[in-house]
Amino acid sequence: MNKTAYIILFGLAVLFLAGGLLFLCAAVQQPSRLILAAVLLVFGAGLAYWSGMGLRRASQLNPENLSDRITALAERSGYAEVTLSQVVSELGVPDEAAQKALDLLADKGQAYREFRDDRWVYLFPGLKESRVIRRCSHCGREYSVKTPLYECPNCGGKVELVRV
Repeated sequence: MNKTAYIILFGLAVLFLAGGLLFLCAAVQQPSRLILAAVLLVFGAGLAYWSGMGLRRASQLNPENLSDRITALAERSGYAEVTLSQVVSELGVPDEAAQKALDLLADKGQAYREFRDDRWVYLFPGLKESRVIRRCSHCGREYSVKTPLYECPNCGGKVELVRV
């Protein structure tokens, strides 16, 4: 169901609750109305609970809200990457909602898709830690930043600072 239907059902639940309270007040004069009041109150409360939970679930499946949860999942993973199956299993959402949220992240430029080992992986470059190393431009050897090198001791090439 969509969000509008849940809102309509919630409004209907409020009407049942109001009718139940009205009949509860009327039961003071005529006790036979107590049964109807109880039925209306129970039905209204159940409908309010069900529609409220449906509204909550609909807002959790909204691609905007779900994309925030996916970004937090990628950050917790330590690799700044997630797969569709990982999102579905860890967040407990349907495939379609997860795919819409991942596509939204890709459209915004916060993530990009890469094919690895027969599956699509979504990478989050903004979450990756970067470090600086010294690398020889000729032979590619890497050296610590703490060592003040400008010339490679291995081949004599120029050593540059590189962010990886």
